[in-house]
Amino acid sequence: MASVSAFAQINQTPVHSGGQIYISKEKELAATGSMYITDAYLPAKLSNNENIILLRYNAYQDYFEMNDPQAQSVKQLPKDKGVIVTFNASGEAYTLANYKTEEGNSQLGYLNLIADGAKVKVYKRERVYLQPGKTSANSYQAAKAASYKKADDEFYVKIGNAAEASFFESKKDFAKLVPGKDKEVLEYIKKNNIDTEKATDLQKLAAFVETII
Repeated sequence: MASVSAFAQINQTPVHSGGQIYISKEKELAATGSMYITDAYLPAKLSNNENIILLRYNAYQDYFEMNDPQAQSVKQLPKDKGVIVTFNASGEAYTLANYKTEEGNSQLGYLNLIADGAKVKVYKRERVYLQPGKTSANSYQAAKAASYKKADDEFYVKIGNAAEASFFESKKDFAKLVPGKDKEVLEYIKKNNIDTEKATDLQKLAAFVETII
């Protein structure tokens, strides 16, 4: 379980004493859930280093934690653009990339690399958010702790020499991001029953787009 720094608001309970009422502050409630995609540290490699290291991805704060059992220490992995982090067992790969969110905000952060072609790159953004806790309305109602929740995955594509990857939600959104080839892309998606939220399908779609741009 993640070490937690966020708490639900303090539960304040009325206490009667000598005809007077005052408020006692009860113990803070630690947030539940996890900030991590996987809580365990797993063997991984960096594209610029052959050594195997133990990592886990903090999807709430967008960084990798590196565990060094010999030194009995945990450090934040330096953010180096262009370096790919690949987990040995699953083959899941992450890289720092510039992307524009659904709201139009430009960001630099870790994205799960789904397709890594010369002209087409597809990414998945994994996020965790903190759902606020609640104080008790009265002495009969318990306070509710804040909770870490995994957000829905978001998908991005970078075409050609674009400065950043663009968000897409639907098949039409993806097709519009391929200049002058949107009809061909939609035809391919329909013909091959492509699911734009499935990694293997997105890899096929990216490979097709590589051939027409």
